[in-house]
Amino acid sequence: SDSDFELITQKIKVKRFKKKEMIARANEVADYQGYINSGSVRMFFTDDKGHEHVVQLSFEDWWTGDIMSFVTGQPADYSIEALEESELFLFQRDDMETLYRAVPQLERSFRILTQNALVAMQQRMVANMSKSAEERYLNLIKKFPHLELRIAQHHIASFLGITTEALSRIKKSLIDKSKNAK
Repeated sequence: SDSDFELITQKIKVKRFKKKEMIARANEVADYQGYINSGSVRMFFTDDKGHEHVVQLSFEDWWTGDIMSFVTGQPADYSIEALEESELFLFQRDDMETLYRAVPQLERSFRILTQNALVAMQQRMVANMSKSAEERYLNLIKKFPHLELRIAQHHIASFLGITTEALSRIKKSLIDKSKNAK
């Protein structure tokens, strides 16, 4: 309804981020969940050796945020960075709870989005354990055909759990296979 929409817009904080700008940092409490209105972001962690590992690439109409930190109020495990100019609608924890009570359809929508995210995470986990790097890459570009126009190769490689050099070899192999098939 119009009143629901007005309530939701009152609780939204609209924020624009430049490419490479940090949206959230590990070891800080995630007070917000973000809905990506435009652009793309990566969620990642840094290991003890200083290597970054991308756990999520997110685009328009996706939610992003360290859900564990958001729910528990504990420091976040993940950092979130804009990969291109991005606009996010940020929702604070208390505001989300208020909106869930006032607009039950929003709670249902968020539950469905959360379930879909859990399914995607489980599918990715199985793929990482059972599929080759080439198969994971092919599945990724099939799902997101314009990915490579928007996301740096080293972030794609990190998301796939491989090195940039391994990604280059996979791409070269696919090109060679395509040429030989003709």
